[in-house]
Amino acid sequence: MAHANNISAGAEIFIETLATATQNTFLNKNLAPSVHKEEFRKIMVDNFDLKGVGKWVIGRYWRKSSANERIKYLQVFENFIVENYAKRFKDYTKAEFKINETIIRNNSIFVSSEINASESEPVRIVWRVNYKDGAYKIIDFLIEGVSWARTQRSEFASVIRNNGGKLSALITALNKKITYLQNQK
Repeated sequence: MAHANNISAGAEIFIETLATATQNTFLNKNLAPSVHKEEFRKIMVDNFDLKGVGKWVIGRYWRKSSANERIKYLQVFENFIVENYAKRFKDYTKAEFKINETIIRNNSIFVSSEINASESEPVRIVWRVNYKDGAYKIIDFLIEGVSWARTQRSEFASVIRNNGGKLSALITALNKKITYLQNQK
């Protein structure tokens, strides 16, 4: 029981540290947008299991793809996630972040939190965290009950399925989306 409590407490500290780092990155208006994006990339790479999530969201298509396609896909997946979320946080303003509870279930730690910005309703986020080899990594998050990983899986599978089961079609679609996001103001 003490070990589980330590794991839970560690997960809470991990999520609080992540929230603070993200907030500090986007609140620093002295940084150029490209620097914000690269700081955010570092946060994502250090704290999310992007390879594991990337593999999971394409499911059986991972096993059917070549080693070269897998490498390209994981690079594009990382770029897509960074572009997509950096764009969403671009106009971020200070908000209060609060941990509500932490539950360990099925070898994962679920950290329930809220973000309260003065001009809007609180947003509830549940972080699904794995603890392996002495490190915490996020494998999913749910915003108001909607799973990020499951949403990506559904969207990505649809693109692949509609293009003859080819992972290359998803890579092309993600590259187009990245270009679109980069061209948005």
